[in-house]
Amino acid sequence: MKQTLKPITYLSLVVFLFFTIYCSSSEEKESLTSRPKSITFDLKLKSIPKELKGETISYSLKFYFCPVPSAKDCYTPVFIRTEKTNHPTSSSTDQIIFPQDLPNQWTHLSIRIEGIEKVHGKYSPGHNPFWVQNTDSLSKDPKIKHEFTFVSQENLIPNRKQEELAHKFAPILVFHKDKKYLPTNIEKYANYFQSKEYTLPGKDIRRKSLGQTTWNYVEFPDLRETEKQTHLYYHVRYAKTTVSGTQNTALPGIRDDRNYWYEVGNGDMVVSYWIWYDWNEGPTKFGNIHQGDLESYALLISKDGKPKRILLTGHDHILLDTDFRNINSLKNHPILYVAKGNMGSDGGNPTSAYGGYTVKLHAGNALFNYISDPWDVFPSFDPETSILIIPKNLSDKDLSNVKIGSGIKQNRVPTDDSEREKDKNLETRYVEARNMIKGRIEKLIAWEEPGWIGQTADKDPDGHHKVDPKLSSFFRFQGRLGKHPRSDLRIGELHQYGESPENAPFKTNIEQHYTFESPKTERSHTDREGNYGPKFLGDDSTPQK
Repeated sequence: MKQTLKPITYLSLVVFLFFTIYCSSSEEKESLTSRPKSITFDLKLKSIPKELKGETISYSLKFYFCPVPSAKDCYTPVFIRTEKTNHPTSSSTDQIIFPQDLPNQWTHLSIRIEGIEKVHGKYSPGHNPFWVQNTDSLSKDPKIKHEFTFVSQENLIPNRKQEELAHKFAPILVFHKDKKYLPTNIEKYANYFQSKEYTLPGKDIRRKSLGQTTWNYVEFPDLRETEKQTHLYYHVRYAKTTVSGTQNTALPGIRDDRNYWYEVGNGDMVVSYWIWYDWNEGPTKFGNIHQGDLESYALLISKDGKPKRILLTGHDHILLDTDFRNINSLKNHPILYVAKGNMGSDGGNPTSAYGGYTVKLHAGNALFNYISDPWDVFPSFDPETSILIIPKNLSDKDLSNVKIGSGIKQNRVPTDDSEREKDKNLETRYVEARNMIKGRIEKLIAWEEPGWIGQTADKDPDGHHKVDPKLSSFFRFQGRLGKHPRSDLRIGELHQYGESPENAPFKTNIEQHYTFESPKTERSHTDREGNYGPKFLGDDSTPQK
């Protein structure tokens, strides 16, 4: 029986495979033939700004074949077409309808409005380019219909409200007593804002996505020992904020930091802060040295001004995103700790919501980890070893009894020595901190929308966009702040020079838009050894009133 069954079994298998391959091939051919060979575009402009009256607008279509976005030739279009309107813009709306033959193979399409440079950074048409992916829905209805509606990029939150919130949540900054570089201000460089260009590194995504080979930087004189007054820079916006190029259908790396728009949403707001340092010595004596440093954090605030979450960034990562009750604060001012480095280094100035711990960092590879061994060493809240820079609206008396820890009593009984040690570290203590005060944040400075600086207001609730001349160049500048725009390993010096920081408020590290990264969910970063996440979990009683 077995002898006769074997040929039958093999024959059945061959027949099964034949039909499987045939049907699969037929389905593939059917799929290819069912794809439309042409498509109709119906594109409309709405709420066209008056500045564009008389301008001739065109639409650039770029088709890409990019099944894997990391592929080498992914960003080279397989087909390009420009469709011009046949008349200058004369009203607040415009529309164009035209057919277009499609390339044989494509995965992504970008539709960009051109001829609107006059309002770039002032009025957003929404995502520009607008991205479309080649899906089955186009086979069913071979038509692409889209409306580009212009909206003002002015901040709809009144200046007085922004200033009130910024002062309310300004930080209490904790430093090691021997910290060499403390926060200062950018205004002292106002007379030296002359933009230069540098060549982008070969791996920079903008080379692929935008065909960009250079970027901007400014080289400052060494003013580390002058004008050491600490200023804090802030920006308040509605949490529902969108940046062009963040569509799910978009290819990575084609974001436009100057094209963004605000929506009121549920009324939640994000208060972003930037702390300026004249110098970054890096987390080890071997470096990541660079001129200039901008460290940032942000708070998610309810529409009635109550803190909900805090987000801190550093080392090109989101270090922490957590509930505001999981950190210590005094009268709404978060207590934040600034790290030094290993081997006596002054550190890279990363900011944490917790003190008294260490994170070992990756230096690039095992050899560099061994040689340089970079650390972030965060200070403790301790009058013997640490100093404070505090907001101007806090009095010395406010610092007479500062709560450090959750304030929640542990109900469980420790079972061994390790648990006892853990509980000891979590114990709440109250610190007399008046003698720790080293200085104060002398000035808070609002970041104006770059495209509106000095312009006549349209929708702005304050009716103006006046900016201190010392700050206007700084606010407008897109590029790196400092004389080290690129990483540079100098073997002869045994030093690694890092990158001076990208200017805020549109601070971009590849795909991370810190300004527009809303605090939203529990996140923390783990490095070579250690994690920046919560050291305790608090409740409503944790924030100190």
